[in-house]
Amino acid sequence: MEKQGFNILFGKFVKSKRTEKGWSQSELAAKLGHNYQNVSRIERGEISPTLYWCFELLAPAFEVTCSELINEFEAFKKTANPS
Repeated sequence: MEKQGFNILFGKFVKSKRTEKGWSQSELAAKLGHNYQNVSRIERGEISPTLYWCFELLAPAFEVTCSELINEFEAFKKTANPS
């Protein structure tokens, strides 16, 4: 998968996790200690979060380990792009 495709898919995954929790972009951003524009850019696939974001911000915000976050993303990929 090329980088842009990954970014878009990961953004959809983050959005699905956020909406599953019933959070707005602003609420997730507050949990991450960032502004909603960063969350919006990730969800639109414009940028991909760094490993730091995944380990130290996203996983704790969603109350999972980084391994669980990765596993959930892998499962999401299969449902979004069944092959």
